[in-house]
Amino acid sequence: MMQERWVDCDGIWVHTVEWVPEDVFPNASPVLLVHGLGGSTVNWDLVGASLATTLGARVTAIDLPGFGRTRVHDRPSSFSVHRQLLTCLLMEHGPATIIGSSMGGALGVSIAATHPELVSNLVLLNAAFPRPRGDNNQLARSAKFVALLLPSIATTVVRSRAHALGPKRLVDSSLNFLLARPEELDPEVRRRLIALAAERMEHHEAAPAYTHSGGTLLRYLMAGMGRDLGSVRCPTLVIHGELDRLVPVTFARTVAARRKDWRYVELADVGHAPQLEAPDEVVTLVADWLVSYDDIAVSQA
Repeated sequence: MMQERWVDCDGIWVHTVEWVPEDVFPNASPVLLVHGLGGSTVNWDLVGASLATTLGARVTAIDLPGFGRTRVHDRPSSFSVHRQLLTCLLMEHGPATIIGSSMGGALGVSIAATHPELVSNLVLLNAAFPRPRGDNNQLARSAKFVALLLPSIATTVVRSRAHALGPKRLVDSSLNFLLARPEELDPEVRRRLIALAAERMEHHEAAPAYTHSGGTLLRYLMAGMGRDLGSVRCPTLVIHGELDRLVPVTFARTVAARRKDWRYVELADVGHAPQLEAPDEVVTLVADWLVSYDDIAVSQA
């Protein structure tokens, strides 16, 4: 059963969507779904219920501050704000398996490295990874995001572009870039994304939330994430779409080569959002990995 809830955390009313299975398995780890830059709870529509049923666990997706329906009004929205809010939620409700997409994956790495007691397992779906030294893959495209380090300028550009395109064209332009086969996306998910984009046109903080979050994410990728990737101790599964044009698959391969203790899976013909492009495969991969890890842990006990 799916239900929308609002929770007060760290002084922010956070919009969440929760899926609770009819049959909750004993000792099943709750799951926290964390979207990427510009994302929302809608990004998890195609996997939330299946994950809850398959894992026998409560699955919760949240809208980060300034994204989806979580308003921040005049408060800042940044990588550190998102990390603090997620940490607050986990401290209040207990440890969870974090499944993070793009920026959400980077947030999961940061929390797992600094608060290992709060993260039972970590799943990174096309996570935002640092650019490996000497890797020039998609360099010209990536350079465009450096403008996010100048939020006062970038905010004006992002806001003007959104209003010039309008909700439908804005969503479709994003999907065309992020997905390998945007024409195959579930039409109902696309409709909900457009409706949310129209709603957010009235949120004055939407553009600065995007640029400030993006800029601070870039700083984390360039400065702190390399260290944190080496500090994560919880079981970790990395899933990456082979056709990702935002975070090239070579970035993920470099991380996988460094962390040979992590499980690494590449998805052919999939772009930046496997949970939208290959939802059934994502659910199966996550469930099989968690079960296999639990079996190993039990056999070693």
